Amino acid sequence: MYQLSEEHIESIEQRILRSGLNNTALQQDLLDHYCCYIEEQMSEGKDFETAYNIAYQAITPDGAQDIETELILLLTINKQIGMKRLLYSFGFLAAFFISVGLTFKIMSWPGASIILFSGFAALFISVIVLLVNAMQQARNHSTAYNTRIIIGILSGVLIAAGSMFKILYYPGANILTLLGMISFSLLFLPMFFYQLYKKAIAV
Repeated sequence: MYQLSEEHIESIEQRILRSGLNNTALQQDLLDHYCCYIEEQMSEGKDFETAYNIAYQAITPDGAQDIETELILLLTINKQIGMKRLLYSFGFLAAFFISVGLTFKIMSWPGASIILFSGFAALFISVIVLLVNAMQQARNHSTAYNTRIIIGILSGVLIAAGSMFKILYYPGANILTLLGMISFSLLFLPMFFYQLYKKAIAV
């Protein structure tokens, strides 16, 4: 098979750089694909420019930036799916362990504190994941919506942390829980129902 010269490889690399790509790994992958395709075409007797144009149309018919956009979209979707799986998993564990722990507590069965602690720990992780996701999606929502979500998440963090402190008899448990309940009751809930009301009358 025909082997490209250093000058040809340099020329291909410079053209890829001029296309405006920002992803270094994608630049290297495209360089490899271009080189292989062009070498195959030149082995059939085509000159470099003709082989390059054929490779360009075959590999990047809509331009190199279109491939980068699709790559970013794919990576973003995969990240969001992974985030949602993590959120739903810990959310389920939180609801399950808290409900079971409360049942054990009411019935005075042994192990209630451990189960409740596990539930609040899962709740704590869930709201942290929610916070990370909310910060990533903040640009897609209004300031009022983002404020409500952040307050709700921080309320959940305070309540979960306060509950775990309470179970472990750590100092500050009552303060954390009280702050969480106050922010949830006096800030999050009014904002939540007010925004629901505004949305309902706007229809």
